[in-house]
Amino acid sequence: MTALSRHGISVELPQGWEGAITWREAQQGETTHPVLHIGSFPLPPDRGDFGSGAVDIMTFDDVFVALLEYHSGGAGQALFARQGVPAALDPGQFSPSILQRQLPGHAGTQEFFTEAGRAFCLYAVLGAYRRRLRLVPRINDILPSIRITTS
Repeated sequence: MTALSRHGISVELPQGWEGAITWREAQQGETTHPVLHIGSFPLPPDRGDFGSGAVDIMTFDDVFVALLEYHSGGAGQALFARQGVPAALDPGQFSPSILQRQLPGHAGTQEFFTEAGRAFCLYAVLGAYRRRLRLVPRINDILPSIRITTS
């Protein structure tokens, strides 16, 4: 296992997985927050917040997870009312139509929640929708290791 910890976010990665916790520089008038990327494959150095650049190179047996923080004013409110990091995802949650950008064969899901007074979106992508029963448990093995504290 490899441990990542930065900006009040930590996770344990299984052998062979890659991950990074970054905080990209804001463009004019933009506010940015920490982003965690996890992949069962080598992550390219240049990735968008929702994994553009990474999800494009996934194989049918790969998974990708992004944990994106939003403005703390949303914590506990409507979209972020759910409390706590999701303990597990259900294969039935995944759909090709949930992807930020449609990619042949891929499927995704997203869960919004509040943890430690912070608002987040957990976005997960499967390399193959038809293999969701095999791939989702790989994501679920990691979710319990995600820890969020006040930053």
